[in-house]
Amino acid sequence: MRLLAFSCALGAFAQEAFQLGGLDSQRVVVHQGGYFPRLAMLPSGELLAFFKTGAAHIGKGGRASMSRSADGGKTWSEPATVFDRPDADDGIVASGVARDGSVMVAAVSYTWKGDRYTTDGWLARTWFQRSRDGGRTWDTPVEVNVKPLDWAYPFGHILEESDGTLLLAGYGGALPVTAAEQRPQASFVVRSHDGGKTWGDLVRIAPDHNEITMARRRDGSIVAVMRTVGGARLNSSISRDAGRTWSAPKPVTEDREHPADLLRLSNGDWLLTFGQRNKPFGVQAMRSRDEGETWERQSRVVLAFDGDHSDVGYPVTIERRDGRLVTVYYIVYGERDSEGLKGIAPKNAFTKAVLWRPPASWKR
Repeated sequence: MRLLAFSCALGAFAQEAFQLGGLDSQRVVVHQGGYFPRLAMLPSGELLAFFKTGAAHIGKGGRASMSRSADGGKTWSEPATVFDRPDADDGIVASGVARDGSVMVAAVSYTWKGDRYTTDGWLARTWFQRSRDGGRTWDTPVEVNVKPLDWAYPFGHILEESDGTLLLAGYGGALPVTAAEQRPQASFVVRSHDGGKTWGDLVRIAPDHNEITMARRRDGSIVAVMRTVGGARLNSSISRDAGRTWSAPKPVTEDREHPADLLRLSNGDWLLTFGQRNKPFGVQAMRSRDEGETWERQSRVVLAFDGDHSDVGYPVTIERRDGRLVTVYYIVYGERDSEGLKGIAPKNAFTKAVLWRPPASWKR
């Protein structure tokens, strides 16, 4: 598929033409009925895609599932359940691959009173799991301690320090929750010193921020890109002491461009992939050549623009050994229900993958 170049005004950040001409890309369906994907590449090159199945955007039938691709993302297996707690809405929303090749995931499990979604009795809990055989079997889930927060939602990449310490980012807040937005909330990082058996030592990164992705820079510092509560844009923050303290957030995108995924490319550049909740609804990406200090707005590419409304995105990207990139995301077709609670039939949600190469203009 060859995407054509066009320009689009989305505000002060988007007065330049997107660089789309000649983008070498192919789009495939991973699964019909999947939300909120994650993606991991095993040492063998095999890909694992995680996503929520079994319910609409919100629903107690939700379970965390996984599909496998042995051909670089062109075809995918039927999904198998990885995490499913009774009477709860479950999904894997953070992932990573440890130095020993084991797969690490963090799931959110949230529930409420009754079947129809409500804030009455609402609670979100975080669980950690590890697989030592490429996702075929999984260790017993461990609940992540997020005190002093009452609830938490993990997100993004699970990082491993040189001494084996694990860092897991997310967002959370206090109970009771009295509004659909679960405000107030803050982004955080929590750590484990024993391979994920126990967790604690929570550090707040920034108030009024939620969905967050982290990546390690060459000098050992950590860059985080996270969604603001108000406006739903992306801001970035940097830690130079293993996540103990963080710089003041600074803007990366315009409003309604979220959430983010970070990836260091083999040429040393950083790739930021994010959902586009403005028209054209879909997924976009841009690069940084200075370790995430600044992002080149003129480098933007559109990877997907097949959404008919803003319930789309949550991309995550890996780079294959041949240099081709695989970006998975989800998209929902159809209107929300009359109460605005996202009661869309699961069959109208798709997890898709875009297989692509960076444009020629990105070459150093």
